[in-house]
Amino acid sequence: MKDSDFSNCDVNTIIDVILDEVVYYLGTKRTELFRKFDDLFERITEGEVKDVGEMKDLRREIQTLYSDSSSLFYVAKKLSKFISKDTLDNISFAYERSEILITRSADLYNIYLTEVQNELNIIIKKLTSISFIFLPITAIASLYAVSYSSLPSSLDSINTVYFLTPLVVLGIILTLYLKKINWL
Repeated sequence: MKDSDFSNCDVNTIIDVILDEVVYYLGTKRTELFRKFDDLFERITEGEVKDVGEMKDLRREIQTLYSDSSSLFYVAKKLSKFISKDTLDNISFAYERSEILITRSADLYNIYLTEVQNELNIIIKKLTSISFIFLPITAIASLYAVSYSSLPSSLDSINTVYFLTPLVVLGIILTLYLKKINWL
């Protein structure tokens, strides 16, 4: 803009040049924010982001850009008789792109919460696996314990083998099954 010769220009040309510079600045800022958005999106899906601070900061920057773009758009609408069609089209394009960016930024929270929920699901799946293994073993042990009154005092008897064999076999089978379906 410093290189522009405003002495030979009319008012419409000066307004066009100024608005083109503003659109260029907003476009540069929008490109930077899209890059930040994509980077943050990748880090969220890889599980590297553990809090919402970065998302809030990016969202704030995007809202500022959107506010600036919408203000420029509405000012350009009011000045449409002084602005060339190309400049008006560029301003409309910048406004539409900032709308897309602000819409996409709202999805970051959903993506983040989905990733957090997936991590919780994995933890619950592991706890369920443990219950899946030990619940049948506990049920069988309680039934056998009723039948063998002298079990605690004689761990080296044949009754102990009869008692422990189904429990160990069931535990191994359930563990192998859970390994096969990738729960462990």
